[in-house]
Amino acid sequence: MKHLLVTNDYPPKIGGIQSYLWEIYRRLPQDEVTVLCTPYEDSEQFDSKQTHRIIRTKQKVLLPTPNLAKEIQALVSKYQIDLVMFDPAVPVGILGPRIGSPYGVILHGAEVTIPGRIPILKEFLKKVLRGSELVITAGEYSTLEAERAAGCELPVSIVPPGVDIERFKPLSYKERNEIRKIYNLKEEDEVVLTLSRLVPRKGMDVLIRACSMLKEKRPNLKLLIAGTGRDKARLEKIAKETNAPVQFLAHVPDQAVPSLYGMADIFSMLCRVRWGGLEQEGFGIVFLEAAATGVPQIAGQSGGASEAVSEDGTGKIVQNPKNIQEIIEKIESILDNREQSAAMGRTSRDRATSQFSYAILAQKFHQALVKTINGLKEN
Repeated sequence: MKHLLVTNDYPPKIGGIQSYLWEIYRRLPQDEVTVLCTPYEDSEQFDSKQTHRIIRTKQKVLLPTPNLAKEIQALVSKYQIDLVMFDPAVPVGILGPRIGSPYGVILHGAEVTIPGRIPILKEFLKKVLRGSELVITAGEYSTLEAERAAGCELPVSIVPPGVDIERFKPLSYKERNEIRKIYNLKEEDEVVLTLSRLVPRKGMDVLIRACSMLKEKRPNLKLLIAGTGRDKARLEKIAKETNAPVQFLAHVPDQAVPSLYGMADIFSMLCRVRWGGLEQEGFGIVFLEAAATGVPQIAGQSGGASEAVSEDGTGKIVQNPKNIQEIIEKIESILDNREQSAAMGRTSRDRATSQFSYAILAQKFHQALVKTINGLKEN
């Protein structure tokens, strides 16, 4: 019962999709897995440490070319592959109907939302989806987007992004205060953290404005913005103009990220819909990482973010992420009720452990593969 993953997004390349695929694939039965992906800096060193088969192409980007189709067909024959999985569905998944073997696709969010709204790409996507034996999606949002693009129901299995619950875990009170000292924060500070690429749809501009309006009432309020991106100069300008209590952290080393989450009182990313729905949040792994550290979250209503954050369970959903007054109310509702905040933190950790640990998600992923392949063999 073997399958082949064909993707442009695999470690050591860094990113949310890359992390998701690796966390899942390293937990699958290793003798069943072959990964075909692109070369990347330090990929030889990375591959040597893995126990599943990784084949790097000569091409730096996988495109739906006849040569790649032949390479996939050769691997299917050589390793007796039962199912080929493509990630993303477009463009590389366009080869699905052309390889002469059963195939499926993995969908995360934007890579189906955008093609699904552009006429030419939508036709390619529709054909790929309708021919798929298995469609693995990140959640209800990406499922609805896929079925809207396909114009029919699809053989969907939902396997959302997850979190490494051993790496991301709550800090003790002492640990929390020690980490705060690193960032020049005090024990009594009310810390709101956001961590993401600095791009407009992440909503950091309105978060800055909300915190600037709260500073007189809450003199201990501090907003930490971690990340880099094209929106940085604009955000710094807003922070200066509003005299907001903001600290820009730029790039945070990977090993420092879990403790950065853990020392905050609130994690917020006010993601929003842009360009008529072309830009939305696919899911929001950062919310799960914050949840695993026991920190309440505030999310903007966009795409799958409301699936990552449970309203009044693990945090709050801002229905209009551009409404500064609504944002202020959500922040204060958590900071003013420490008992509720602590309960949200406990629920966040419990939910991350029971629903989003990669051990559980890899099992769901494998079950979907087994069910699909068994069905193919029966037919």
